[in-house]
Amino acid sequence: MTTTRPRPSVKAGDQLHDVDSAADYLRSGRRLIYRLVSERRVTFTYAGRSLRFWQSDLDAYLDAQTVKPLNPPVGRR
Repeated sequence: MTTTRPRPSVKAGDQLHDVDSAADYLRSGRRLIYRLVSERRVTFTYAGRSLRFWQSDLDAYLDAQTVKPLNPPVGRR
């Protein structure tokens, strides 16, 4: 079982997703969600025996995976 830390106050728009809705939100399959959990690459919690994901944690995962361009585009002439 994972150790949990107290969660800061939940934002008004922060939703709790199950595996299916997290996969829909990330536009991926359930298999990717389970892989991210097994590799501990996304923050998750348990509700009983069911995995749950806060939307802000899914957004943080997406932000961490964002690749910045090496050279910013120069204005076209």
